Amino acid sequence: MLSSTLKAYRRFLASFVGDDVQREARKLAQEISWDGVKPGRATILVARRAQFSKDVEELRQRTNLNFAAISAVKVKKAQEPWVPEDLRQQTYFAALLRENPDLLNKLEEFGRAFLQEASRKVKINAFMAANFDYWQDEAIKLGCAALGIPFLVLSRENYTIPWTSPWLHQRIADARFRFHGSGVACFSHATKTAMSPGLADPDDIWVTGAPRYDRWLNIAPRPIGEKTHITLVTFNLPGYAAQDLFSEVLQQFAETAAAETDKRVTWLVKCKKRADYEEISAKVPAGRALSLSYDTPLFEVFPVSRLVIGYNSLALVEALLTDAAVVIPWWGQTKVDPSQFLLDPNDPAIAEVIHIARSREEFAALLRRAAAGEDLKRGTAQQRRVIFSRHMQLPERGTASEAVESFIRHYLAKAAGAQKGH
Repeated sequence: MLSSTLKAYRRFLASFVGDDVQREARKLAQEISWDGVKPGRATILVARRAQFSKDVEELRQRTNLNFAAISAVKVKKAQEPWVPEDLRQQTYFAALLRENPDLLNKLEEFGRAFLQEASRKVKINAFMAANFDYWQDEAIKLGCAALGIPFLVLSRENYTIPWTSPWLHQRIADARFRFHGSGVACFSHATKTAMSPGLADPDDIWVTGAPRYDRWLNIAPRPIGEKTHITLVTFNLPGYAAQDLFSEVLQQFAETAAAETDKRVTWLVKCKKRADYEEISAKVPAGRALSLSYDTPLFEVFPVSRLVIGYNSLALVEALLTDAAVVIPWWGQTKVDPSQFLLDPNDPAIAEVIHIARSREEFAALLRRAAAGEDLKRGTAQQRRVIFSRHMQLPERGTASEAVESFIRHYLAKAAGAQKGH
């Protein structure tokens, strides 16, 4: 693949006229948000992405570091005129790029110029991305290496479903991928294991946990009378491979909601995103007593939920940090291979903290009991946190934000030492 495309890539680059790397770098640097940047602190420039931004916001509030931000989409768009579309491949791009020195040099110049222009306003001490193998980050990695700036990752990917680790190992091998940044922070030991073949030194992968959950750790339990929601987290997207099951669950949820007379209870369908919201809005029968939302934070919903329903979703793991009862529908269109599950319903430890509804009738009964005000929570807080910790590290002391700050400062000190050595 590499040898057959080199000449085509070089012809593409040679045919591109009018590119001004310095100009594009300066233009992109003008898009940086410096909100909240304070003097006297090290400044980390982050590539803003969904979910990752939640962690960055916690880091802003809980650490003594500055976090400036640039849209990851804008970083990508700025490079697209130089990078052929068929080359823009996650994981594979790093090796492809090193077989194409003309493109590599162009992207290194772009990354270096961008960081230099940004540092004219505020010195950039490190750059942090949300993924360790995205093609659009390679230019910034190259620029960081040229300038002696640490390129760090706080991985938004969390490989705790059993099949994902061997899959990533194979992908890394096929792509001949190596991470050429400074270090990676991740949320779980399973993720460290999954990523390890991509780094020369696995010790450069730190397990810190996810800063976004720091605010969840001290949620006070609430009496059942103060819990106003019964919450269904949607799983109708194709990736769940359970659309038929979701249709049944949604129908039963709507029917039970319509039959209940207690208006103090909100029957919430929590959608993944706007497209999901619009699709489900079309499915819900007219007149049913449901509330639909795609942008209400789970942190606001779960503590006031009597019941949280979902399927093969990290949202259920998050709910275990609260005292909401959790239900997994488990009939009809379900997977049988345990390696496919984030939470395996056949695991006795899971059944201690989560209700497994093995029929539509069992599910309907749980809905009615929750609507009547019965406290259905399963497991102690410790048991629930043990299951959470299988997927997200909970620091023994302090917070995940503090662990990430230690990770960042380690590489800042390492870079400073290297500069002094020169």
